[in-house]
Amino acid sequence: MTISYESDLIKFFTAVEPLLLSKEAENNLPLGILERMKESGGKRNCDLIYIQENDKTTFMSIRTAPHLWIIPSLENGHPSHLEAFAKFLFDGKYEVPGVIGNKKSVQGFLEEWEALTGQRAELQMEQGIHQLNRLKQIPEQPGELIVADFSHQGFLEKWIQQYGVEVGESYVRERVPELTKELIETQRLHLWVIDGQPVSMASRARSTKNGATINAVYTPDEFKRNGYASQVVWHLTNKLLGQGYSFCSLYTDLANPTSNSIYKKIGYERVGDSVVYHFPY
Repeated sequence: MTISYESDLIKFFTAVEPLLLSKEAENNLPLGILERMKESGGKRNCDLIYIQENDKTTFMSIRTAPHLWIIPSLENGHPSHLEAFAKFLFDGKYEVPGVIGNKKSVQGFLEEWEALTGQRAELQMEQGIHQLNRLKQIPEQPGELIVADFSHQGFLEKWIQQYGVEVGESYVRERVPELTKELIETQRLHLWVIDGQPVSMASRARSTKNGATINAVYTPDEFKRNGYASQVVWHLTNKLLGQGYSFCSLYTDLANPTSNSIYKKIGYERVGDSVVYHFPY
């Protein structure tokens, strides 16, 4: 077993992509980040670590500061990989603010990390990872899906701020103007509009080889309980499938039964579990 830090993004991507594609929807986060880095020429600061055995990649993890270390979902994961990974981070004095990823693997890493450091992590969220291959029909409502533009920037900053509050994501709240501008410029943010009035939003988060992920689903309080979230997700999913993606994926907070029910009616099925842990300082 050899564990390495890789500085060559293309070499790393080539080595780990087949491993991650075995569970493509569950690994949409690391795959999507690597795809975006590759498209941007690798200009984003990222730590890339992988394990190889007999010239075959058997484990990987990445971190884009200031975010958390990502632990993937693997077909043949082994506790020895998590032990080696934890020791590598510890010996190298890497910053470890927390971890996100496959529930079983994350818990295995946390046990190893606590044994090395004495640190105990705090659970922030338990998420379900959902995949849709084929849309189910839902009741139609008046309205249309549009791509957000800079004429919407004012209220979208407020929506994204509140979305960050609702999901407990400080990173979103701290970068609202920058995130809003980026989402509009890249034409990833979509709105459900009724008679000219935007009532809900959703975004195409990232893409993998065969799939696209949806996030930032938000409806302001005054428009909730009207089925608008279902409409914006349904129509954005339909748009992405029409662009040639084989499937779409999204995350849900398992503590929110309403959103889980909404997505199931559309055709999303839970394929995995992801957990988010932070280390308090």
